[in-house]
Amino acid sequence: MQENVLTDVKMPFCPGCGHGIATKNIARSLEEMDLNPLDIIIVSDIGCCGIIDPLFAAHRIHGLHGRASGLALGVALGLSDTGKKVIAIQGDGGVTIGLQHLLEASRRNVDMTLIVLNNMVFGMTGGQMSGLSQEEFKSSKAPEEYDAPPYDICQLAHQAGAAYCSRMTLQGNFSDKLT
Repeated sequence: MQENVLTDVKMPFCPGCGHGIATKNIARSLEEMDLNPLDIIIVSDIGCCGIIDPLFAAHRIHGLHGRASGLALGVALGLSDTGKKVIAIQGDGGVTIGLQHLLEASRRNVDMTLIVLNNMVFGMTGGQMSGLSQEEFKSSKAPEEYDAPPYDICQLAHQAGAAYCSRMTLQGNFSDKLT
């Protein structure tokens, strides 16, 4: 019988936050891939998505803000066992802060997965818009004249060398996207 990827720890997210749904769907997808939790390495950093660490019954590494993709790159490069699944989970704020780490991981195109939970704001610091906020999105923390276009993270990753990048919503099974 497949072991559960999630622990029994209560979800720490605010009511209505999509991070809990995303976490459950990530776990379900990993279970459907029939991965042993100890063959999974979850890398996270600071921010709302960074409080997922105790939720996974897998190996976990927690790093500095914006550095999860860089840490995951190092882990993936250092593994001799190709049966391990390295997954970095970052928020849009962390990705924006550590954009160079994401570009380097894309350029190297190693076997790892980066999941960006994009709620369009720096949630833990008061709701400022991130560099991945959609142009239509407005935050009370943004100046009226703020009109810088958002980064297209998939386009940047592809241009840097990533073989695969996809956008998806929280709904449904996305195990085919994690392979």
